[in-house]
Amino acid sequence: MYIATGVGGVIGCIFGGLMTQYSHPRWVFFTYSWFGLIVTIAAAFLTRESEKDTIIVHREESESEVSTSQEGYEDEQRSLLRE
Repeated sequence: MYIATGVGGVIGCIFGGLMTQYSHPRWVFFTYSWFGLIVTIAAAFLTRESEKDTIIVHREESESEVSTSQEGYEDEQRSLLRE
């Protein structure tokens, strides 16, 4: 993840520098503002299911699904306290 972020940052800086050098800065800001709009539109389509991140844990007895969400963690803690 960090490598992808770093590579994306370097490519973005180079692309932004070239755009600023060969075009008017207002067009660079105009183009950059569309990226924020795209992120906003994509965020509007997120659902509760897309937030859940699950990992399958293989145990000797059986396979169980462990959720990394806050709700899953709280449910697991409650069930452990009942035992």
